[in-house]
Amino acid sequence: VKANALIEIVSYEDLDEFFNSKYAQGKYLFIGDGSNLLFVTDYNGTIVKMQTKGIEGKLQSDGTVLVKANAGENWDDFVCACLDNGWNGLENLAKIPGKVGSSPVQNIGAYGREVKDFIANVFVYEIATKKYMKLSANQCKFAYRDSIFKQEWKGKYVITAVEFLLSTSQKVNIQYEDVKQRVEHLENVVPKDIYNIVSEIRKEKLPDTTIMGNAGSFFKNPIVTKEKYEQLCQNYDFKSYPINEEFCKLSAAQLITKCGWKGKRCGEVGVHQNQALVLVNYGNATGYDVLNLAKKIQKDVWEQLNVQIEMEINVIQ
Repeated sequence: VKANALIEIVSYEDLDEFFNSKYAQGKYLFIGDGSNLLFVTDYNGTIVKMQTKGIEGKLQSDGTVLVKANAGENWDDFVCACLDNGWNGLENLAKIPGKVGSSPVQNIGAYGREVKDFIANVFVYEIATKKYMKLSANQCKFAYRDSIFKQEWKGKYVITAVEFLLSTSQKVNIQYEDVKQRVEHLENVVPKDIYNIVSEIRKEKLPDTTIMGNAGSFFKNPIVTKEKYEQLCQNYDFKSYPINEEFCKLSAAQLITKCGWKGKRCGEVGVHQNQALVLVNYGNATGYDVLNLAKKIQKDVWEQLNVQIEMEINVIQ
């Protein structure tokens, strides 16, 4: 798709200049890398891409590290930089596409971790007042693949930087089954090992975006009551991840697979053969083609299993 204009922000002065320009008077959209967006038509406005760089770490007396990164830093490059400096914790979030500034919006997560577990503060530009502010993690109302930036604060703030509370400890998180299986043969597992293992898993399961167009995980894992889960398991052995005493999270990929969609192609779009959460463009699909396939899958999962799966990506219409 095309936009009327593209503006890249490489400094805070650029941000101030943008909001004093004619472009800010019309329609505009701030993005990181756009890896979690689905445009269904040309964008009749200006795309503003955050490209600000800079990482700074401050060692705390208790062995933790406060690491502040500007919004335009590539997420995976940032994770690697942290590990190289001995600032640990983000290794399970290896190879997630996008920018640091986008990570709080979606509350990105993978392989047993969510970014909210490490965010201390989010630095923003308030559009209405043209002021820079610092928001605590609590103010961001983080939830599963969600935050206040996707809800009531949507379009009201521009994230300029994120501050993370990391650790110098070598302790690792291997709760996720795929990760646990691959570390069994290793001794003295360190964070860099987890980064490498997660990178391997993602490479095996997910298509390369430079070769096959995709937006990563297209659907959220649905949360259902334990009563609903038990009903489903009367006919099929579904995976579940406990949330609390009343609710658990199901595997959307397993639900989609059970309904026969994994590896299925519909014209120029399809469901990836190795990961049912991923919708792929075989070369000539439009945004509408992708969206229509997603809606068909949602409808089918609802009709067959009576479970509602939500889209994780942001649809721009």
